[in-house]
Amino acid sequence: MPEKAMEGGPREILMIAFPLIASHASHTVLTFTDRMFLSWHSPHSIAASGPAAILSFTIICFFKGVSSYVSTLIAQNYGAKKTSRISKSLWQGLYFSAMSAVALVALIPVGNFIIRHSGHGEDVIELEIRYFSILMFGGGLVVLEGALASFFSGLGRTKVIMYIWVAGALINIGLDYILIFGKLGLPELGITGAGIATVSTQFIIAVIYFALIFQKSHRIRFRIHKLRQFNKELFFKLIKYGVPEGTRYFLDIAGFSAFLFFVGTHGDVELAASTMTIFVDMMAFMPMLGIGIATSILVGQYIGKGKKDVAVIVTKNSVKISAIYGAIIGSLFWFYPELFINIFKGDDAESFAMVSAAAIPIFKILPFFLMADALNIILGAGLSGAGDTRFKVYAALIVSICFFVPGEFLILRHWNMPVTYGWWLASVNLLILGSVYMIRFKQGKWKRIDMIYK
Repeated sequence: MPEKAMEGGPREILMIAFPLIASHASHTVLTFTDRMFLSWHSPHSIAASGPAAILSFTIICFFKGVSSYVSTLIAQNYGAKKTSRISKSLWQGLYFSAMSAVALVALIPVGNFIIRHSGHGEDVIELEIRYFSILMFGGGLVVLEGALASFFSGLGRTKVIMYIWVAGALINIGLDYILIFGKLGLPELGITGAGIATVSTQFIIAVIYFALIFQKSHRIRFRIHKLRQFNKELFFKLIKYGVPEGTRYFLDIAGFSAFLFFVGTHGDVELAASTMTIFVDMMAFMPMLGIGIATSILVGQYIGKGKKDVAVIVTKNSVKISAIYGAIIGSLFWFYPELFINIFKGDDAESFAMVSAAAIPIFKILPFFLMADALNIILGAGLSGAGDTRFKVYAALIVSICFFVPGEFLILRHWNMPVTYGWWLASVNLLILGSVYMIRFKQGKWKRIDMIYK
């Protein structure tokens, strides 16, 4: 088959996406195992882990959204064959990551204040604060990983990311088991051990990335060690396009974090059921996220090559692939919810029975939630790869913050309606946001954005 016919096709997308899918799958297994061990440890631990983890990620995700946008800068410059700007872009991401680490530690009191006023049970709040604080101390490593991974993802070398995250997942699972349950002569740390294991793994991953990026072949080809100066033009280009992306990321996660905190006011059983459902959903949507990142990479590379028509083909094919995947996984959630719920079964049979009964109706909503999220992720990734990040912020402000969060407040707090109503609204929110992205992409205004020469 001629090379031209393969450009933007499903095969090219999946060749980039499969390693990313494996990477995110391993990351999800890491998180899933962490929560599974905590559910075995105590019902309060699993209930506390959800809100604390989502709150920490809500804060961290803004900074990681910016640092990860280095990938788009590298992808477009790689497509345009501007080799020196690849290394310079990476260094600007590293500088931003260092600044972010300081900011994240300073924001710990803000998160603790939110947790204390969440309305959750006192036993859960204590565990939430402990877990949240540890994750925030290591938050700078998450931002750093976003910048370091961007070097390989921007070049389309996604297998490297896969190998690193698979290794990281295995390390984290081992550390989780040892520290949560107190093995090898160490004390039983519970949720504290889970936090320490997560941060330790993030540090190891960062060390591996540095070793691979600064290997001899890269020093020769990209002159990474010589192009480390602060570059005002590229740094502010990262800020110009990356901050809207990070802000949009923050608004999306903040909206869902608020939703989960509203769920927590209905009781520990409902909170545990929704937390359980969220982590199962994470396993399902991570492959779509991998396809989304591949979409963003290929859109960026083809724009750098001046082939914007192929960028359109990439996005359309990615939507089709994700829709097929979502339909298959969604059917499993609909017909076999117990298959996923029973993974979290611990020693407390009575507590688990109540949580399971609350989770089954939510699992019936997941197929619709998943399909709406697919539209949102892929079309949003297409716009990001083209640099149309400001529009995504406006869309998130209007849809997520002005519609979704007030709606969840009314449904779950003011009217005290069942938690399933909140999940239906969450699905509608994603569907509206994805539809807005689709209209914007079809308008083609992103084709006038020039990130390379301006």
